[in-house]
Amino acid sequence: MTKLKLFLTTLVCFLTTISYSQQQIDLEKELPVDPKVKIGKLDNGLVYYIRKNKKPEKRVELRLAVKAGSMQETDEQVGLAHFTEHMAFNGSKHFKKNELVSYLQSIGMRFGGDLNAYTSFDETVYMLTVPTDSKGQLDSGFLVLQDWAANLSLEGKEIDAERGVIIEEWRTGKNADERMRKVWFPIVFTNSLYAKRMPIGTYENLKSFKHETLRNFYKTWYRPNLQAIIVVGDIDVNYAEEKIKALFSSLQNPENAPEKIMHPIGENKEVLIARATDKEATYSQIMTIRKHKGFRPKTIQDYRTSLMLSLYNMMINDRFDELQQDPKCPVIGAGSYYNQFVGNVDAYTGYAIAKENQMKEAMLLLMREEERVKQFGFLESEFERAKEELMSSLEKAANEAEKTFSSSFAGEYVSHFLNESPIMGAKISYNQAKKLIETIKVEEISKLAKQWITDENFVIVILGPEKEGLNILTEDEARNILKKAEYKNVTAYVDNYKPEPLIDKELTGSKVKSSKELPDIQATEYVLENGIKVILKPTEYKDDEVLMMAKAPGGSSLFSLYDFPSTMFATALVERSGLGNFDYISLEKKLKGKNVGISPVIGETWNGFYGNTTPKDFETMLQLLYLYYDAPRFDEQAFQAIISETKNQLKFISGNPMYVFLDTLIKTSSQNDPRKIAIPDEAFLNNATYKQSIDVYKDRFSNAGNLVFTFVGNINKEEMLPLIEKYIGSLPVIDKKDIFKNVYYGFPDETKDLNIYVGMEDKSTMGIIFSEEYEWNLKNNLCLDIFQEILDIRLVEIIREKMGGTYSPSLQFSYEKYPETSYTAFVMINCEPKKVKKISKTVFDIFNKLLAKGFTKEELQKATEQIKKSLQVNFEKNAYWRNYIDEQYFNGDPLNEYKDYLKLLDEITPEELLKTIKPLFKTEHYVSVYQYPEKKK
Repeated sequence: MTKLKLFLTTLVCFLTTISYSQQQIDLEKELPVDPKVKIGKLDNGLVYYIRKNKKPEKRVELRLAVKAGSMQETDEQVGLAHFTEHMAFNGSKHFKKNELVSYLQSIGMRFGGDLNAYTSFDETVYMLTVPTDSKGQLDSGFLVLQDWAANLSLEGKEIDAERGVIIEEWRTGKNADERMRKVWFPIVFTNSLYAKRMPIGTYENLKSFKHETLRNFYKTWYRPNLQAIIVVGDIDVNYAEEKIKALFSSLQNPENAPEKIMHPIGENKEVLIARATDKEATYSQIMTIRKHKGFRPKTIQDYRTSLMLSLYNMMINDRFDELQQDPKCPVIGAGSYYNQFVGNVDAYTGYAIAKENQMKEAMLLLMREEERVKQFGFLESEFERAKEELMSSLEKAANEAEKTFSSSFAGEYVSHFLNESPIMGAKISYNQAKKLIETIKVEEISKLAKQWITDENFVIVILGPEKEGLNILTEDEARNILKKAEYKNVTAYVDNYKPEPLIDKELTGSKVKSSKELPDIQATEYVLENGIKVILKPTEYKDDEVLMMAKAPGGSSLFSLYDFPSTMFATALVERSGLGNFDYISLEKKLKGKNVGISPVIGETWNGFYGNTTPKDFETMLQLLYLYYDAPRFDEQAFQAIISETKNQLKFISGNPMYVFLDTLIKTSSQNDPRKIAIPDEAFLNNATYKQSIDVYKDRFSNAGNLVFTFVGNINKEEMLPLIEKYIGSLPVIDKKDIFKNVYYGFPDETKDLNIYVGMEDKSTMGIIFSEEYEWNLKNNLCLDIFQEILDIRLVEIIREKMGGTYSPSLQFSYEKYPETSYTAFVMINCEPKKVKKISKTVFDIFNKLLAKGFTKEELQKATEQIKKSLQVNFEKNAYWRNYIDEQYFNGDPLNEYKDYLKLLDEITPEELLKTIKPLFKTEHYVSVYQYPEKKK
């Protein structure tokens, strides 16, 4: 729940003088507030935001935002802002210990998904989703908020019980990043309390603080003049306001309460350099951080500068992206941006993740590109593309304004309360931007670099692994780079892009040969004259979204082990090479301002495409689809860049304990199947070749005849069918049916227990996998879903809440029909090494007890209600229906299966559930891997 946030918001302190007489824009006018949100303030200072929004239906998002976090702690309270957040789920006036979670589960809400919270430096936010099927459920939600705001029990025994959970959360965060952060935070946060107030706190204080110390923090900082209630959803606004007034007006602010202050960060005239290395670090990175005074957009002028900020960030990062296409580029990732840093401080931040032993070159690249903008600015052509991209994204948001999920609005209002972020609403924002964008000149944006890229308050951060043969930039080397200033010898950026059409020839296409209605899913199936099948499902869930999926049997299973490594890079090769007349960079520039994404995929048993777009850009997506067949490009330099980047990433992560753990678990559970790899090693990469990757791609994407296309979203059949006939109807079709092969080793027949010893910290991770073949049918799959929900509830109740043994036990179920029908259940838990065996035994006890004694009616009710409520939300999402239709066609299952699923969900009994699940599970057949720190070996 701890969340260290760097808020990406707009802040600029650049003002310009320019005539706006033609447009008559009052730049000093305050930013408007979206009229659809009702904002009020009680006499005690509590602020509330209420908005009616029926996306999704029968749901309301509730938030309690508190302007207090770890920065409000005293030395004896370190870690207690976050501890207080945890205690909100451990007893209050109206909900005793565990009653809150249990009640919410009974009405279909999930702990962690629909019920959660986070603590940061300057804030704590509680999040709750409740159904609005009845006023009783909504009223209970408001009672929860009231209890969080003022009525936590904070009983001593519950505080002590929660210590174990939070210490395990603290333990989970002990890694290379945390150790290096202890070195560089005090330098970046110069002479500031921010360096000493990580929200998680310290082990010593979490273990020993007095109960009253926690209560004092709660009494001091949880007060109405630092709080806001946010209510967004399918509710009556007036009723919600009445409830807020009735429940929160009586809350009182404590006498002589301390004022909340925003703690400053010390300034530095000279350049500071922080350098930290660690044996388990997974990257070599340079960060350049230039701190500036914070700013909050409040006027139209401020919004104009925020647009300039967005345009700047887009243009400079496009340049970094272009540089990374060269295999000789010294970085695997780089970028630059201006944003809110922390508190009232902003920062212009650059970063470069260096390839092996190229940190000097990476630093030079980063500073050279920033200097290039500083000296020469941006080009008009870059500016025009960035404007198209920015306005396209704002237009899409405006088009979706009435179909935005309530959680999104709730997040905006939380940010408005905490950070004064604008809440104009998407439509007003877009309309304002249309006026302001024409007043912005590229020269204005170019000047921002000179304001931001300064030597004052400048900190360089150098991070990297401690590894033999790996050279991490030293402080002296970094200062020498600054002193020599070679990076200042730059020339102006050259834009080689030349606009031309995506497709420059006439396409013959294929007409629709037949069609049939699919009433169970409110869709239509079409067959084109070339034999390709297309399913169209028009929906009203989103106004500016069309999703696509295309799938055919085959995938990497059709290739030999010799060719298999190349299947991993075949589609990436084409995506990085370009299409038709456009290489990667020119295609990116061509598509600026288009809301379109499409990717070819080679899976284990299938190949095809994922796609997303808008009605306006639907044709562009189909044009790209056509080019992936007709004119893919193969650039050997792009291939070498992909391999080089991957090799460099692998070299750094190979010593990471979590990588070693997952790699061991996957290899063991797949019997060292070379086709089942967590992350490829260097030998695997060396076996992938440019020529084989081309051959693999051509093999899988030369025949579209086996594909089934699914389109879901805002579909106008009259407009879109002719485009489908033109482009999909022109795809190459060969009379050849492919079928995937079962070439996988499968789960081992015998049980396997392994101990591995890796890692510096005193923490362990355990992974237990159960997997069996079973009969694929609706009832078995439904019962597996229910079993997962019940197991998840019990794991949290027993291992987290009763034992205090872990922060968050993880449970994942999956099942697949092909290539072999099987399910997999995966349990992963982080804990203290000395608790591994006890917790492992408890996991097996939980499984065995359920399979021996069965399930209670209460557990079954919670599980089925959670599944129902989740489906209610999913039924309003295009992505759900795209995936559902695609899977039903691929698996050959009936399209009305979701209806039967819901019916069976209502009918299932505890006895029937046990009768179905018991034969499927064999808890004596498993693979387990236990990771201990190296010193325990």
